[in-house]
Amino acid sequence: MKAVFFIALLLALSNVVLADSGKADVSDLLKTMGTAAQQLSYSGVFVFQHDGKMESSRVSHAVENGVEHTKIVTLDGLPREIIRVNEEMRCYFPEIHSVRLEHRNGSRFFPALIAPPYQTYRDNYDIHVMGKDRVAGHDCQVVQFRPRDNFRFAYQFCADNSTGLLLRAITLNALDEPVQVASFTEVVIGGVFDPARFRPGYADTPNWHVENIPSSEANAANSGWVVANPPPGFRKIGEVRRGPHGHMGNMTQLVYSDGLASVSIFIEPSDGPPRAPSAETLPSSLSFYSVRTPEQHVTVVGAVPLAAVMQIGQSITNLRSSHP
Repeated sequence: MKAVFFIALLLALSNVVLADSGKADVSDLLKTMGTAAQQLSYSGVFVFQHDGKMESSRVSHAVENGVEHTKIVTLDGLPREIIRVNEEMRCYFPEIHSVRLEHRNGSRFFPALIAPPYQTYRDNYDIHVMGKDRVAGHDCQVVQFRPRDNFRFAYQFCADNSTGLLLRAITLNALDEPVQVASFTEVVIGGVFDPARFRPGYADTPNWHVENIPSSEANAANSGWVVANPPPGFRKIGEVRRGPHGHMGNMTQLVYSDGLASVSIFIEPSDGPPRAPSAETLPSSLSFYSVRTPEQHVTVVGAVPLAAVMQIGQSITNLRSSHP
């Protein structure tokens, strides 16, 4: 009887060790995936598929003397370049000779989709390594993020075996159907920093019009708008006041995210009679919620399940006024 008890105890202890080891492995994997896109030099072409459309872009990334440099050039549709130095981002629109300057704290682009705090992902998703694959000529491991509630979709990533750099990211809806895919078609990891690669590709940009979008911190101190009851894991990562063509105006935009899923909230003065709340999920799995009161018109939109935008939309409040 004692032998049976001793064996059972050993099995229980081994399960605890395996469980703790699994947690450690996931933490290490998340950290590797997160730091790879921020610290490595890489360049390549990736495609982004959504809503039946496919767009391709060229990306270059490097870190020099602690400064992070990123350049993204669109290869389809109207030309556009995004050049980012740490949190300062400049968007170049050559068709109208305009530059939009923003400070985007917390905002990320593929392949830099994973970032600390890594515990947030473990709190909201069950994370498992599913197997191996190959993307853009690189062997990678498939990592699945399964949501623990109905406020977010599942994600599947393929991380380079050698470096952890994300080579492919897929968003899956409630039916496990891909609704958004970002994937490298070619990529080179490593290389020497070349400052010329991170300059705008247009010679006359000093003469272009500059639209300076105030930082989220400056606006956060003024608006007072908050989501009183966000879905678990969602926190505010940005706030800005906008107007026509990106100028300052009466519209406040808040962005809430759980680290993967993100939701935008647009609040502007009411432009008509009150309207009952409406909510819908489009075939693209983009969900939106809208309501108009005598004072405000609120719109919530994001690539999340309907339950998430409804909970956010129904709990928006202003700490500086009695407006709902």
